[in-house]
Amino acid sequence: MAVLQGIPQQNDTANPVRRFVAQALRNLSPTSTSILRAAIAGLRPRGHGFDQPIDEDVLAEIDRTIPCFPPLFRLGFWLGLRVLEWGPLVFTGRPTRLTRMGCDQATRYLDGWLRSRSALRRMLLFGVRTLVYLAFYQHPSVLHAMEVDWDRRMGETIRLRADTLDRETHADPR
Repeated sequence: MAVLQGIPQQNDTANPVRRFVAQALRNLSPTSTSILRAAIAGLRPRGHGFDQPIDEDVLAEIDRTIPCFPPLFRLGFWLGLRVLEWGPLVFTGRPTRLTRMGCDQATRYLDGWLRSRSALRRMLLFGVRTLVYLAFYQHPSVLHAMEVDWDRRMGETIRLRADTLDRETHADPR
């Protein structure tokens, strides 16, 4: 998976899913990393085929995406993570933070944000959840668990397009 820009581990030829060693995070501070790690644990899909230990890979992919944000969005993302962190104290009155919650408690807390009457709270969490889902669903082990084979699909699409265009009547003029 070139997305993580990791290094394939040795002796992974028997496994159809290549494993990668994630590089050090470059764009997230330690505080942002811990907040985002707690958000990933609370937001990522669970259940059939999705209970895989790839949270650190998801975090590395989000870290790799941050430089692509516009500058104002980067600032808003940083600020939004702090609001998520201190939200339990401000919005629920509980004397805790997101990073100190258990996984189930964090999931309920973040679900409350998704069902909030405040559009600002909902949109903040929709953005974070979108980043988590994009990084999660493009991971090779998740694609393998969902039986998605992009290389095979691309070959089938190209063959179907060639058959549909009927090469003799629609030949390339070059």
